[in-house]
Amino acid sequence: MRYISTRDRKEYSYLLEILDAIGKYIVNYKWLITDIEAYPLSRDLFNLINEKDYIILSTDKLIDSLNEENFQWIWAVFSAIPDNISDEEILSYRLPNARDNNQLYEDGVSIIQHPLAKIEIVAEDSSSIFIVTDKKEVLETFKKIYPYRPGLHLLFLKCLLIDQFIHV
Repeated sequence: MRYISTRDRKEYSYLLEILDAIGKYIVNYKWLITDIEAYPLSRDLFNLINEKDYIILSTDKLIDSLNEENFQWIWAVFSAIPDNISDEEILSYRLPNARDNNQLYEDGVSIIQHPLAKIEIVAEDSSSIFIVTDKKEVLETFKKIYPYRPGLHLLFLKCLLIDQFIHV
């Protein structure tokens, strides 16, 4: 399922509020963060996100970092992967991206880019944020933060069938 929020808030892609809200559902995950463009004021955080093409953090470490400074992610893909999977296995797959990935914007398509991920959150050019998962409780929590209003799309991913609900 994919839920896209584009017009119900002034600020997008500040992730701490989302992670706090879905916290009980993401305890046993690590986060592969890719395709990053962000400019935290903290030199340590800035260096961390600009060191490589990716970051892998536990949920606790990611939340701790955002508690240090809740900065805006202009572009980023956050892939929640079960924490029992090794970093080596995670990195054996293509890294998810948002900026040059036209598949993300095709109508009726709802994909998690990383094959090991269970949840994917995409910060898109500071103008929207969307989440893709088959975990209904995560989507319901996300919808409470980003209420259903004009300009939002809810897509249900099925193996062979995608039902699309668009409120315009």
